[in-house]
Amino acid sequence: MQTDVKPGLNVVYAEAPKKIKSLEQARELIDTIGVAADPVPAFDFRDTEDGDPVMTASQPYNVAAEITGLIRIDEPGMYQFEVHSNDGAETKLGGQTIGYYDGTQPCEGNGVTEIEIPEAGWYELTTLYFQKGGSSCLMMKWGKDGQDLEWVPNDIFGHN
Repeated sequence: MQTDVKPGLNVVYAEAPKKIKSLEQARELIDTIGVAADPVPAFDFRDTEDGDPVMTASQPYNVAAEITGLIRIDEPGMYQFEVHSNDGAETKLGGQTIGYYDGTQPCEGNGVTEIEIPEAGWYELTTLYFQKGGSSCLMMKWGKDGQDLEWVPNDIFGHN
């Protein structure tokens, strides 16, 4: 059982001087020049205008981010998840990949993934993300037991 959970998710940024084109490059940047920032309130970064900063970073282009924390799931069952990103993202819930796209794209869903949640509680959530240029987004939808997917509410994310 998780204790001392604070709202929001931890984030580390790497703001690069050159174009980021892959998750591998994003990982290398995070590992070498990544800087922790204040936690972000949720996993809800809607499509921006070209030139707006990526998430809470200071620059609009060539940003890698590693987002870590927890997601609270109140009922066991089969869940479907869909991560939307612009550009690449790999998202894992409890160690299982629920979203993956390694390239550049407009704000689009990265495919629906179904996983079983065995019991209610807090689950580890990690995302490696990069934004090359143009607008940016990073969001998540979910549904339980085959229901229509809806945007994940912002108040179920936390960090230690």
